[in-house]
Amino acid sequence: MRIALIDDDATTNFINKSKLVKQVEKCEVFPFSNGKEAIDFLASGNKIDAALLDMNMPVMNGLEFLKAHSELPEDKKITKVFLFVEQNVDETFKEKFKLFQVFKKPLTAEIIDLITND
Repeated sequence: MRIALIDDDATTNFINKSKLVKQVEKCEVFPFSNGKEAIDFLASGNKIDAALLDMNMPVMNGLEFLKAHSELPEDKKITKVFLFVEQNVDETFKEKFKLFQVFKKPLTAEIIDLITND
């Protein structure tokens, strides 16, 4: 499984990558410090199965990432996008951007199970 961590906090990305690699067999983790890096990676043909997306980032924030992601061709889109937020978002927002799930930080073993199970 190929998982993108899209968060400007390097410590959070490091911790989440460690958790994922430890808990998920054959897991490849790709950390990005903003949404633009992730969009460029996808646009160049790299496939990602799931992404953990932070909302507040410089350069391209989570909302801007979701808008840009929705404009990508289907074959370049991430299958499951998980949004990490400080407060809840409504169902309309979740449906509009085809979010797989919305969670509050931190990443837990239970959330990892949801990410990796179909």
